[in-house]
Amino acid sequence: MEAYQLKYKTKVKVVDDNVKTPPSSIPVKKGDIITIQRLDGMYCNAIDCEGNKIYIAAWTEVEFI
Repeated sequence: MEAYQLKYKTKVKVVDDNVKTPPSSIPVKKGDIITIQRLDGMYCNAIDCEGNKIYIAAWTEVEFI
């Protein structure tokens, strides 16, 4: 499932091998657990397990936990 298809505050695991993030964002890698916030253009806002705000490409493959 792609990140943009999920509802607000959905907790997921990243399963994409090559996660695209904006240059100033904290890197996200396969296996990371994140909470999706909202779609913002071509990126989804999210929060990582440490509470940091992150951004991932809207088409990033994720799976429900």
